[in-house]
Amino acid sequence: MSPRLLTEKQAAEYTGYRPTTFRQSRWTGQLGGHPAPKSIKIGRAVRYDRAELDAWIERITKLGASK
Repeated sequence: MSPRLLTEKQAAEYTGYRPTTFRQSRWTGQLGGHPAPKSIKIGRAVRYDRAELDAWIERITKLGASK
């Protein structure tokens, strides 16, 4: 069973981006020219909810198809 909350590295691998790009997206609010997926801060650790990443992928896929 795969974890629900992914580390920055896991989220980057899941979406095809580099971890440094994900780190920058938290500051810029943009990832791949789209609003970045939401991150969750647990203490000092940053996590990404797999469902949020799936929803983000779905949104950018629909935006790309409408162009």
